[in-house]
Amino acid sequence: MIVKAYYPGGLVDVFDTDHFTEALPLRGNLLTNYVLDWSGALSGGGIWMRAYWHETADEYRGVVDDAGLPVARRRDGWSFLMADAGDVAMLERLTLDGEIVLERIAGALVDAAALMRAYDAADDLGPRAVSAHRYLEALQGDGCAGDPEDEICRRMGMTFETWREIEAAQTAIAASSVHGGEDFDD
Repeated sequence: MIVKAYYPGGLVDVFDTDHFTEALPLRGNLLTNYVLDWSGALSGGGIWMRAYWHETADEYRGVVDDAGLPVARRRDGWSFLMADAGDVAMLERLTLDGEIVLERIAGALVDAAALMRAYDAADDLGPRAVSAHRYLEALQGDGCAGDPEDEICRRMGMTFETWREIEAAQTAIAASSVHGGEDFDD
């Protein structure tokens, strides 16, 4: 994972989780879990990265998961302050593996990751769900055993209630477009 913090005057802090300074910082580790927490930055605090690791050892082989595999133990690693409140006050942009997660707009930090998730749901996932529902409904015809809506929703990976919310939102968007709503497509 590469995290970059951009500051005025051309300063860029780069944090790289792929390369440790020590060859084996976490003995018995087969999986490292990194948490990038910028929630504090939105309220005047700092930006933290936390590292957890999953320890494997012979004594853990007695506890198995549903597939019969031994379960590693999640262990606390370290917390790293990537930007304190003073740094955050100057921060212009924060990226995670090239994706913008924080951006200063009109003087305030915007959670760009949350904004993009909402945009993707509105612009991409909602219309795709409607299209998939129509397709599966046509494909299914009258030959479905059980509740056809439940089967369609199961195949789309969502509950019937979630489908109804998406359908209502897409209907409202279509209605507002028909009645003079502004279209901000790229």
